[in-house]
Order: sequence, then structure tokens, then C-alpha cells
Amino acid sequence: MVPKEKVKENAKSKDKQKKVAMMVCCPEGESKEVSSQLKDEILMKLGNGLGDRGNVVMTRLDDADLKQIDALVEVEAFKSRSEATAFFIRQGILARKDLFEKIMPTVEKIRTLKEQAKRELGEKKQH
Repeated sequence: MVPKEKVKENAKSKDKQKKVAMMVCCPEGESKEVSSQLKDEILMKLGNGLGDRGNVVMTRLDDADLKQIDALVEVEAFKSRSEATAFFIRQGILARKDLFEKIMPTVEKIRTLKEQAKRELGEKKQH
């Protein structure tokens, strides 16, 4: 059986983590609806829910953004900066799903035209 002191300590630690994560990720003045959902997702440690992250993307952050990412890693909401950054990129993509659905057909047409142009250039070089 776990001693009562340890249970209280764990509860205080979780409350502290929750409070820090909420202050870091959701400062006053942000939309309460978005903040509440985001807080819950961060506190659930979504590292396991990020799926296959085999692609490497290097990015530069300003000091304020890095400070917030580091705070979430420090309170163990995420295992690493990489995991936290991947989570927020995914959230941004999901938040703008409508934009991606709108532009993807055009992107596919551009890719097809580029491939066609490359083939045509390759044919002209051979002549």
C-alpha cells in the first residue's frame, strides 16, 4: 500500500504540472474554448498518439516559443522538444484542415505539370 504522504505528494505534483502547463500553453486572454481543449490534450501526454514520426524537420523558434516548449517538457507533458513541436504542428494542421482540403487538388495539378515538364525537357535533350 502507498503511504498517504506519497499519495498527497503525487497529487500536489500533478496539480503543479497541470497549473504550469495551463499557464504556459494558455495565457490569459486566449479563447477559453480552445485553451480548455488544448490543456486537456497536453496534460494527457500525447507522445504515444503522435504516431510514426520518422521524418526530420529542422526549424527555428524565437525565445518565447522555445521557453514555452521547454516548460512543457520540464513538467513532463511531453518527453522532448521534438515531441512537443510535432504535437503543435499537428494541431495547427488540424486547425486549418479546411485550407489544406482546398489547396491539395491544386497542389496535385502543379506536381503533375512539373513531372510533365521534366519529361518533355528530358525528351528534348535526347534529340
